[in-house]
Amino acid sequence: MEYSKVAKEILELLGGEANVISAAHCATRLRVVVKDDKKVQSKKIEKLDDVKGIFTSAGQFQIIIGQGKVNKVYKAFVEGTNINEASVSDTKQAAMKNMNPFERFARMLSNIFVPIIPAIVASGLLMGLLGMFNTFHWVDSKSGIYILLDMFSNAAFVFLPVLIAFSAAKQFNVNPFLAATLGAIMIHPNLQNAWTLGDGIKQTINVYGLHVGMVGYQGTVLPILIAVWVMGYIERGVRKVVPEVLDILVTPFVTLMVTAFFAMIVIGPAGRLVGDGISFGLQHLYNSAGVFAGILFGGLYSLIVITGVHHSFHAIEAGLLANKSIGVNFLLPIWSMANVAQGGAALAVYFRTRDKKIKAIAAPASLSCLLGITEPAIFGVNLRFVKPFIAGALGGAIGGGYVVFTKVGMTAVGVTGIPGTAIVRQGNILNYLIGLVLAFGSAFVIANVLGIKEKNEEADDTEDDAIVDEASSKIEMLAAPVSGKIVSLKDVPDQTFSDELLGKGAAVDPVDGVVVSPVEGTIVHLFETKHAVAIKTESGMEILIHIGIDTVKMNGEGFEGFVNDGDIVKKGQKLVEFDLELVKEKAVSTITMVIVTNSDDMKFVKTEKSGQIKNGEDLVKVGI
Repeated sequence: MEYSKVAKEILELLGGEANVISAAHCATRLRVVVKDDKKVQSKKIEKLDDVKGIFTSAGQFQIIIGQGKVNKVYKAFVEGTNINEASVSDTKQAAMKNMNPFERFARMLSNIFVPIIPAIVASGLLMGLLGMFNTFHWVDSKSGIYILLDMFSNAAFVFLPVLIAFSAAKQFNVNPFLAATLGAIMIHPNLQNAWTLGDGIKQTINVYGLHVGMVGYQGTVLPILIAVWVMGYIERGVRKVVPEVLDILVTPFVTLMVTAFFAMIVIGPAGRLVGDGISFGLQHLYNSAGVFAGILFGGLYSLIVITGVHHSFHAIEAGLLANKSIGVNFLLPIWSMANVAQGGAALAVYFRTRDKKIKAIAAPASLSCLLGITEPAIFGVNLRFVKPFIAGALGGAIGGGYVVFTKVGMTAVGVTGIPGTAIVRQGNILNYLIGLVLAFGSAFVIANVLGIKEKNEEADDTEDDAIVDEASSKIEMLAAPVSGKIVSLKDVPDQTFSDELLGKGAAVDPVDGVVVSPVEGTIVHLFETKHAVAIKTESGMEILIHIGIDTVKMNGEGFEGFVNDGDIVKKGQKLVEFDLELVKEKAVSTITMVIVTNSDDMKFVKTEKSGQIKNGEDLVKVGI
């Protein structure tokens, strides 16, 4: 590859240097943020011989070049230009600036609430189980174990302001511990619990002539969000005028005192009023519009997913759950119907298409919708043909109308599809399952009726049925790099790997953080962030081990390497250790891939096993 030539071609097709805001690269992709998307000639970039694919994600153009090459193309790309060299996280921030204000707001809410979802799901699931135990009298509600479990189940909602404050601090560039302290102040035990407001405000105090109600903000969302946002401006403003020698003493003190007073006197009451207005307004619409609301929301939700705005709904749903007068998430069942409906439409595509590549995507994409993940079905299948997407929207409307009609509610956020049954309110599970069947089934039927129009209806269906004679091939086995559950590449939540743009191989969802070499060979490159390793064998096979999805943004945090470039390693030798829990918290997925990046030069590459596997055990068979 002539790296300078490739870089120059890409730069020209991106609209030239003047159109590029910043650039970065990870193990396989060149990640670029541009000023004007319209100047980018995506199709021509994709047709370049040395480009394996291109897609847009969160305002970034991600150009897939491949491991061992992307860093050289990147170097040539920025060399001799004024293009801002940035980290992957920096390019994400730059990409947000390229969004319109509404998109930025939605992305900001998503970044704040997605990390909190596990805590809310755990609490919601426990609430649902306790409700079931209480309904069937399986446990005495006055017993010690029930009292403890009840305390465990509502802790995330009682202390929600602290969780939100800590998460929001990163988005608003605030000291996270100051933000968490502010959240704690707003739910201090000296304040009246917000969930007892139905009994009226029991105490007010006089602060320089202002009457302040001594009421906490347990379970609220908007007040603490606004307060931390304001805290960011105060902290940065104070730091500008305070001498560096006094910064550690003065800045935190002034920031916390000013923000806390402002939060208790102005932000808190106003934020509670607005937040309650949104929650009660939605409840009124839900109750008054009834089935029509379910049809409307269920039908439109997939369109909203395309924009990415749906991530912001976590904040609204958390507000519904946290408000004791409501205490139920009646929106999530509707979203769940819309999600599984797109799966029904994708399954219809699987049966109707003659394109083997589409078939390979459609079936697992349909299954992923049943598990609450819709992007592969929407972007990889249904939008490609349009009519299946419309069928999915209609199926979502039918299912949404049903769950509203039967008053299905949930006790948490973030979990849809079949796993969502775990957080469905007691007594609603049967109707929830019926809704899933209606949404999935109706979308499947409608998609079949509408049909699909493939690019080449006259395409020859003949397949190459030639079977590789393994006996005449040199066989080399790749071991599993990590211990865990084997996952098909097609089910990996990243298009680069699921579409085999980098090559064929396998993936494992790890149970620990030990990564070993799948082969005997030479370390070509241990990436600086330690999230990926490239190895080459004596037979010429090129291997990429990629730990997790989007782990490059962690900048090496939680990763430790045990080899260097040029080292000779044995099969099963430890290469990297990583903090599994930290990756779960900060990355998209922990799934770890082992890819033969020059698989086109191999006779075949196929996974030999399924189920559980230990690192060092044979996983992939390669014909050399």
